[in-house]
Amino acid sequence: MADISKSIIEGSERLSNLDDINEVVKGLARLLRKMVKSRWIAAYFFDRERRDFTPVHSAGLPRRFQPLFRTMPLASATIPLIKGLLQKKQHLLITDTGSSELLTPRFRRILREVNLLAVPMIVRGQVLGAVFVSRDRKLPPFSAEEIAIIRDMVSHAALVVSHMRLFDETLDMAMELAGRIDVIMTLDEINKAISSSLSREKIMETAMQQIERITRCELVAVLQVEGEELEITAIHGNNITVPPEMQPGFRITGRSTAGDAFSRHASQRIGDLTAHTRMGAMDSRLMQAGIRSLVTIPLLAKDRIDGVLLLGDTEAGQFTPEATFTIEKIASQMAVALSNARLYEDLHILFISTVTSLANAIDAKSPWTKGHSVRVMQMSTRLAREMGLSSDVVERVRLGGLLHDIGKIGIIESLLDKPEMLMEDEFPPMRLHPEKGVAILAPIEQLRDVIPGILHHHERYDGSGYPAGLKGEAIPLEARIIGVADAFDAIVAERPYKPGHSVTEALAELRRCAGTQFDPVVVEHFARAIERTIGPPALPPSSD
Repeated sequence: MADISKSIIEGSERLSNLDDINEVVKGLARLLRKMVKSRWIAAYFFDRERRDFTPVHSAGLPRRFQPLFRTMPLASATIPLIKGLLQKKQHLLITDTGSSELLTPRFRRILREVNLLAVPMIVRGQVLGAVFVSRDRKLPPFSAEEIAIIRDMVSHAALVVSHMRLFDETLDMAMELAGRIDVIMTLDEINKAISSSLSREKIMETAMQQIERITRCELVAVLQVEGEELEITAIHGNNITVPPEMQPGFRITGRSTAGDAFSRHASQRIGDLTAHTRMGAMDSRLMQAGIRSLVTIPLLAKDRIDGVLLLGDTEAGQFTPEATFTIEKIASQMAVALSNARLYEDLHILFISTVTSLANAIDAKSPWTKGHSVRVMQMSTRLAREMGLSSDVVERVRLGGLLHDIGKIGIIESLLDKPEMLMEDEFPPMRLHPEKGVAILAPIEQLRDVIPGILHHHERYDGSGYPAGLKGEAIPLEARIIGVADAFDAIVAERPYKPGHSVTEALAELRRCAGTQFDPVVVEHFARAIERTIGPPALPPSSD
């Protein structure tokens, strides 16, 4: 008896060190073969979600039985033996396996050469599964003592498997929770990124990058409404080649999954494009590029659809309902942000049009200055980009260049059209135009950051300019840029008191005054940009 107890303890310890269900079944089979002379064992584990038993795990099962045991379901509702195990939670010893009513006819046929002991695997009062232990009919049936040993070993194996399942379930839950947290954080990140931006390009770029990160999909595209059609606005391909016909600017015609999402105002999923019938040209191109799974989601905001988000993957069945739900949340955020960006763009265009009209009204006061403000704006903007400045600075320079002379609205036309240089006593009113411009524009909140460039565009790099006598780097960069563009246009333009000069002469004058009137760095960037357009200045003739 002591030897048996020792064997049970040692066997239990060996089972406890295993970390795979199949190994546990094999280990249990080895122990039972040694201790009770069993022939083979088959273990079925109960799946709580399916409310039925999983496919068999076996050890020692004859090869001719294996295909049958693997394919024959152990249905608790149709096999009386299993019903009994679940209801009574007691073992069942069957010595008449060839005729027992507890077995189905198929099991009776294959089990007639063995005695069979069915033992429930019980952990904390719950049935985890069932183990069937067989013994050759040439040997006597299992004794009460042997059944007690088998029950003890099965009970311990059940506990080991329970711990494995608990660990796996905990790990799965942790992974699922981590995935959900990642989705929530990503949604929050996207929301912050796209809500803080009024640039449609940035909104789309941010959302597409995050969608790729979450879904690991290989194609993301945004299609927006242009007239009566959908047009590809942005598209990313990861490890696939985007078809030439699907580059940004391509318009979708004919039937397509994207078109269905747009017309039906509902998401469309295709698990496998290769099995899809009535395929349109766009979907056909996607399939030819290797795409198998496809999902298209309408960008819907305030009952208005502005476009479609399209995702594709080279594996079939990739976009599950759960994944689609997450993507739909992102698409909803995108739709609202893009709608806000579109409204902002419309307002901005209206604002710029109004400001341009105002600037044109100033230039129209004199035929000599017609178009001056627009030209200064264009040259200033190009110069700011040439210098690699941020988009915010470029926009301030653009508006500043357009409005730099707005203060001249208060200057009488006779001074603007005077056919000769102004007298000394006529300069003070002209020099007030930057400050008058600021007074006119100050109430407009959207131009608050533009005002320094307008106020100081007549400062000089050596500090002798007006209105504040700022020097060098103390002069706002926008003002230094606008000052160079303003001077260049004044030099090349014909005025009532002087003829217009050539571009080459104007650049030479700017370079001559670099370091005194103008920022030398700004002048050099400006000169290089102009010279790239018209070519380098001609060299003076040789004295030879």
